[in-house]
Amino acid sequence: MQTRLHSVSAGLLMTLPSMQVNQNVLAIDIGGTLVKLGVVDPTGCVHHSFHIDTRASRGAHALFDELAGIAQSLVQPYALAGVAVSTLGVIDTVSGTVRGASDAIPGYLGLSPKQLLWDALQMPVLVENDVNCVALAEGWLGAAQGVENFVALTLGTGIGGGVFMGSQLYRGAHAAAGEWGYMVVGGERWEDVASLRGLGRLGARAIAGCTLDAKAIFERADAGSVPHAAVVQEWLELLASGLANLIYAFDPQCIVLGGGITGRGPRVLAEIQAALDALLHPDFVGLQELRLAAAGNHAGLLGAARAWFLAHPAGLA
Repeated sequence: MQTRLHSVSAGLLMTLPSMQVNQNVLAIDIGGTLVKLGVVDPTGCVHHSFHIDTRASRGAHALFDELAGIAQSLVQPYALAGVAVSTLGVIDTVSGTVRGASDAIPGYLGLSPKQLLWDALQMPVLVENDVNCVALAEGWLGAAQGVENFVALTLGTGIGGGVFMGSQLYRGAHAAAGEWGYMVVGGERWEDVASLRGLGRLGARAIAGCTLDAKAIFERADAGSVPHAAVVQEWLELLASGLANLIYAFDPQCIVLGGGITGRGPRVLAEIQAALDALLHPDFVGLQELRLAAAGNHAGLLGAARAWFLAHPAGLA
């Protein structure tokens, strides 16, 4: 079987200080198109990173056969103590089983990546939901460092997130906490109207013949188009409605916003904050801060590694 590796990240291939003590983790971030991989040490340094094509159509078992082969080749050179997986879907973190997933990867639902990788490698494996991994990364090395109570939100084609309470990731009774894209706001599913894809839907509803995506709608609004500015304002209010509900439910110190929305830069924080302040009960205005995610492109890898290190404290520096 030929493994296709791409894009070894410049500046990230280094000599491992802990090469002989087996403290490093191979982190794997599984997406529908690409799988990112990286060797992470207990301080959060990513020493080696690359990616492969998911080739989802081949099915989940073939994907994990390839990943197991890659991991096996890295165990000795990088002194691996285990494997940490960030993946789409609702994950039973005890068994490592995918309890809920889209059809992005055939055969994924009901699969246990943890068991498959353990069988192949005979080393500790941890599997965590991808958006929870983003929250873990932001709390460890990103925008929520030192914050005990925060909500991390990914805003792109959909909406998902993770919540930290008392410095602990809250997973819920069925490991499904943070699936708040399914909340009902204005009679519709929140992510259907308040994600970036939702902004495109609002544009199509409000402007005859509009087929623009979120980026183009923002650009038209910024250029002074009144109809497009009205669509953006409606979207901001729907987004703020959901955020207000999260604030009332969790009382976070801050809300970290990640995903595609970060492409708009810091200005989006002021736009969302204005819409949020207009909706919040006065007693809640000013109690929390909106922040842009800061863990970067390796957030999934870092979050998975963080989850592994927390579960295996002997591996922490």
